[in-house]
Amino acid sequence: MPELPEVETVRAALSRDIVGKKVKTVAVTNGKLTGRHKSVKEFRALLEGQTVKSVDRLGKNLVIGLDTGNHLVVNLGSSGQLLRSKGAKDVKPKHTQVVITFTQGGELRYIDAQMSGELYVALAPKEDEKIEVSPYAKLAVGGDGVALRGKVPELADLGIDPVGDVVGWDRFAAILRDRQTHLKTLLVDQHVIAGIGDLYADEILYTAGLRYDRPAGSLSTIEVRRLHRSIGEVLAEAIKHGGTTLADEPFVDPDGNKGGYQSFLNVYEREGEACHRCRSTVSKVTVKQKTTYLCANCQG
Repeated sequence: MPELPEVETVRAALSRDIVGKKVKTVAVTNGKLTGRHKSVKEFRALLEGQTVKSVDRLGKNLVIGLDTGNHLVVNLGSSGQLLRSKGAKDVKPKHTQVVITFTQGGELRYIDAQMSGELYVALAPKEDEKIEVSPYAKLAVGGDGVALRGKVPELADLGIDPVGDVVGWDRFAAILRDRQTHLKTLLVDQHVIAGIGDLYADEILYTAGLRYDRPAGSLSTIEVRRLHRSIGEVLAEAIKHGGTTLADEPFVDPDGNKGGYQSFLNVYEREGEACHRCRSTVSKVTVKQKTTYLCANCQG
């Protein structure tokens, strides 16, 4: 956490609020979060005085376009939050690490208790610079993902974005073909499919009726289509409900509101409870320190 639906929730909220605003000042409490830059001063210089032109997302990354052609990339890690505020008089939450103030008023604050996230300004590629985009992303037949990857070299190797890129089930099948990789391992591999983590992988596989350890290449055509459909359905439903906020997870949207999808989870963190579909008991399996929740009866 946060995964694609949570970051998309943040993107949608900010796109309605900060596009067109000019960055006045940037304050950074801990330079670890901006460690890709030589110094905090360099990070600030690339942002201050710039106007926000767009707010996009690639996988779990928020990508904020600036009028210089550069992009501010924000990865919330496992514990980051982006909150908007009316101004400096509003009490800053504990663990506020970065504050971006706009000339038109208002602030955007990055909060991270565990310092697990990252912020950096990706410089626009030079005109003659060739950016090699992920071969998986190139399978898309629609969406702006490939073009955005070309503008942000640091994200060029991200795989298919299952919401931002348009990829039919037949092209999706080509990714699975002849692979012995377990399905869950493939779903959470950001170089293949960008944006899915443990929570949504478990929910997707439950919805598709597939075990986490099935070799990807073993799926029949019907199963491939079912998995492809489940990815879209689960992520769309989670976005509709503003993402997932668990008891031990800090995700909130930019206004501090919790997500609502946790009320609709079928297996994730429901060990010992009854499956909503067949009433069998939801189980938890741990392999190489990675935990998976499933209904063994429904997921053959």
